[in-house]
Amino acid sequence: MAKIIQLDLTRKKPKKLHPEQSIGCEHNHVIAYTVHRTVCCAACETLLDPFDVLVDMLKSYVPPCGDDLNEKRLDKEVERRRRERRKDPQG
Repeated sequence: MAKIIQLDLTRKKPKKLHPEQSIGCEHNHVIAYTVHRTVCCAACETLLDPFDVLVDMLKSYVPPCGDDLNEKRLDKEVERRRRERRKDPQG
């Protein structure tokens, strides 16, 4: 689960790193840039999809139920987005 460790209210833009610099990083702690409406990993500074971060945070508060149809749909949507992101590392 991603945990927001910093909320950046300044107008500075987050750094953009190459995809290979984030290989192996779990992205467990993130920084939310409120002005630019972006989320970055605190460890490797990779730009992350805010939807995925939100879903990870919500999943930690909602107890998963194996028979829940919405939970299965959510898991499929998250996995689809991760596959798309792996195909297009520039995005």
